[in-house]
Amino acid sequence: MAQFVCRMALPTGEIVERKVVADTEAALRRELEDKDMLVLELRRQNPVFSSIGGALAMRPRIPAREFLFFNQEFSALLRAGLPILTSLDILIDRRKNLVFKKALENIRVRVKGGESLSEAFTAQGDLFPKLYAASLASGERSGELPNVLKRYISYTRSIMTIQKKVVGALIYPAILVCVSIVIVVIMLFKVIPAFATLFATLGTTLPWQTELLVNLATFLQSMWKPISALVVGGVVAFVLWKRSPAGRVGFDRLRMGLPLVGGVIRDYAQNRFTRTLSTLLAGGIPLVTSLELAARAVGNFVFEKELLGVTVRVREGQPLWESLERTGYVSEMAVEMVKVGESTGSLVEMLDNASEFSEEEIDYRLSKMVTMIEPLMLVFMALIVTGMILAIYMPLFQAVGTSKF
Repeated sequence: MAQFVCRMALPTGEIVERKVVADTEAALRRELEDKDMLVLELRRQNPVFSSIGGALAMRPRIPAREFLFFNQEFSALLRAGLPILTSLDILIDRRKNLVFKKALENIRVRVKGGESLSEAFTAQGDLFPKLYAASLASGERSGELPNVLKRYISYTRSIMTIQKKVVGALIYPAILVCVSIVIVVIMLFKVIPAFATLFATLGTTLPWQTELLVNLATFLQSMWKPISALVVGGVVAFVLWKRSPAGRVGFDRLRMGLPLVGGVIRDYAQNRFTRTLSTLLAGGIPLVTSLELAARAVGNFVFEKELLGVTVRVREGQPLWESLERTGYVSEMAVEMVKVGESTGSLVEMLDNASEFSEEEIDYRLSKMVTMIEPLMLVFMALIVTGMILAIYMPLFQAVGTSKF
């Protein structure tokens, strides 16, 4: 079977372009002509380029902030007593994101056709979180859809707050790294080649540091095209690996093992898990189903793999706290809180407490990380720049010291 890109005219006169899978081009032409379609263009896709393009393609996404605003408006309309279809009509007109608007139009058609709201959102695939569809389903069963939306809005705000803190803490170190790279590139491609010409006229023996920098700058200038191709190829290979199942797990495991940053990543994944699980259980969704949904909403494939194992063990009758402890990724404090929650029947409350505790831990780790990274980066930049400047000026100092006046 091969994949073809077909541009054709429908019986209605509309011209469309679609990807079709068929055995041969001739068989596909016959099949389309039998359906009264006029084939305008038909080309076979290269399977290698097709798979690479699919892996590198950007998935359509809806910004979390825009989805939060939608749910706030949706909840307000439902609380005011408006029917779901009327509420969707109002909200569709207010959407500026074309992907979001098209999805909502499809959801409205499905709901009008008899599907439930949760089924209509599930039919959109990965465009919306599965957690959201599950929350809607619990609200539809209990008849408390506005309350469920309110809980989901609170959950989304908590997650977005933590994300902002993490991203905000990493902005300054990232800027320092970029500045360091720019300075080194300017030195290697502009400053050092200019001094290399001067060194040649001096006729003195260069120190090994200076000779190393000059040779490196010369090599980069003469080989920048192959090096650029290798860098681009490396980036593409890395993206393809990162999007593969093994690459996702390997990349997340690598991130969690980084000094300073790894602890924040682990705490953030745990916070998402406890927040999500608390939200689902509060909505009346059974524990095993909630565990599976919460595991897939963590955003960390190492955590997800371990938590799906927890789901299996809980389904077999093992206590939740014991299953979480066996993963080795959930903190002792969170395990203890879950244990107390299971024994006292207050699991939702204890999960909320564990989430608040992990948020405090994230704040502490972030402040500690920023306090340590900023001076380290400044010292690193100073050493690199100072070392390069000294390597450039050492031959000049030697030339002046050996000259006779």
